Amino acid sequence: MPKTYDSGLGFEEDGSTAPMFRARPADALAALVEQGYSEDEIFRLVVPKRTLARRRVTNDLLTVEETDKAIRLKRVAAQAQRAFGDREKAHRWLRKPKRELKGETPLAFLLSEAGARAVEEMLHRIEHGIFA
Repeated sequence: MPKTYDSGLGFEEDGSTAPMFRARPADALAALVEQGYSEDEIFRLVVPKRTLARRRVTNDLLTVEETDKAIRLKRVAAQAQRAFGDREKAHRWLRKPKRELKGETPLAFLLSEAGARAVEEMLHRIEHGIFA
């Protein structure tokens, strides 16, 4: 029986020798919607709509990679909410193009871990009053 961890995404250990965690689709989707992501954003950034539907029907967990993407989105949304002190301000900031990101939105940068780190660095500077 897989171990379950309370992460807000419904992790389960996948049973391999190295602990790799996979999220239950319904829990992951609900957690990300709660963070302010639309279903379309989740389908684009975490798991395609048809794949998610199939996983729900077959009761399969998200892959390790999809779980990592879900964790990334949740982590950045939480940091943005801390930085701005307001969920709506954080939501707007993530979706507004930034000059520092060459006119792209922070949300678009969440497609990769490297992009997410750039967004997190921007949020860190905002949190600490460093605007350069």
